[in-house]
Amino acid sequence: MTDAKFWNKVAPRYAARPISDEAAYATTLERTASYLAADASVLEAGAGTGTTARRLAPHAGRIVATDIADALLEIARSRIDADGLTNITLEQTGVDTLPKGPFDAAIAFNLLHLVPDPAAAVAALAARVKPGGYVITKTTALSRMWYLRPLIGAMRLFRQAPKVRFFKVAEIDALHEAAGLTIVETGNYPANPPARFVVARKG
Repeated sequence: MTDAKFWNKVAPRYAARPISDEAAYATTLERTASYLAADASVLEAGAGTGTTARRLAPHAGRIVATDIADALLEIARSRIDADGLTNITLEQTGVDTLPKGPFDAAIAFNLLHLVPDPAAAVAALAARVKPGGYVITKTTALSRMWYLRPLIGAMRLFRQAPKVRFFKVAEIDALHEAAGLTIVETGNYPANPPARFVVARKG
């Protein structure tokens, strides 16, 4: 099963799932918004059901939100329309074929541990950002939760889970530095297990 087919299959269940830590998510959004100007152009990879794009919409000029799963994007579209938001555009694409931009910022939350090549994904985000712009990511670091590996492996056999990478926090930071970016802020929201928040500047 391809990644797109998996996420299309689980889209209704995924959309119904509440945010696990609203306070940590709110902090993530607050810190992200602080790097955006009112007229900022923003690219989002792995937009899912559009929650992040919708919450950042008041802080940006326009947002191009992308995902590989059309079922997730259909849910995103219905929610964006219900909110009456007009500055969000949705595109079905993966990280290897993202819109060219250039953008003032490129964001990817809860994505890097799910893609086949995280280094290439960060490099692709960086390539779409203007000099002086930002790549902003948030990635769960599961290296200390080794006991989940067999459980996720078993779930994958029954097509109930995607492939997951068990990052260390330092490895997530290193992905951004390897793409030629300068890290200007980090944080763990939440702290346990750490969801690593990284803001990295281009140029």
